[in-house]
Amino acid sequence: MYPHDNIFSIYYNIGKRTPFLVKRCELGLARSSSEERRIDPNQDRTFLVETVKPRGKYGKAYGKCFVNGKPDDTYRQECYPNIKDEEIPCAGCGEWVLIDVPGVSLDEIFPIHKADEILMFGKYKGKTYGDIYKVDYQYLHWLEKTDRLFKVDFEELKQLYPDVEKQEDISIADKVIDFGKYKGQKFRDIKDDISYLEWLVSIDKISIEDFELLTTI
Repeated sequence: MYPHDNIFSIYYNIGKRTPFLVKRCELGLARSSSEERRIDPNQDRTFLVETVKPRGKYGKAYGKCFVNGKPDDTYRQECYPNIKDEEIPCAGCGEWVLIDVPGVSLDEIFPIHKADEILMFGKYKGKTYGDIYKVDYQYLHWLEKTDRLFKVDFEELKQLYPDVEKQEDISIADKVIDFGKYKGQKFRDIKDDISYLEWLVSIDKISIEDFELLTTI
């Protein structure tokens, strides 16, 4: 669900609740052109998922089709004439976005993540939010930015680790490296190791702007 997924993963992530409203938002479609439109239930084609029948990793999902907020089954009738019993086509593809779970607050389903919780996906899978914040707080901000349902308790993190984000005011050249073979040294001390700096850019440890600054000192 970060930021989109197949209907079955969404179903499990919301605690197997039904019904729930989804929209398919493939890259390049008009309904993917903005965050506002992407999650607007009254624009484009949406499906109210009423029944999910898992089978293995996927299965079948059933529900009603709406266009611009009004019931409209033309899409299924014209494009999928052999589909029966209000089956939702392409339910297993990974381009569905959760819009709403009627009668339940999304804040209740997706509570804010605390410092001692463990991230269950991505490059820091298995680490606590506190540990991630200390080494790569930008990653947590990026997760929040890319998924409106993903929330981190940054107030708690800033109280626990008050100096982490303050380092943003320090020049990259004067920042102390806290990983790898140069751990404990400042970036300005390794400015001549171009291949290492290029590698840091490739793994998003430093930005291209940081690289350019370091190589012109």
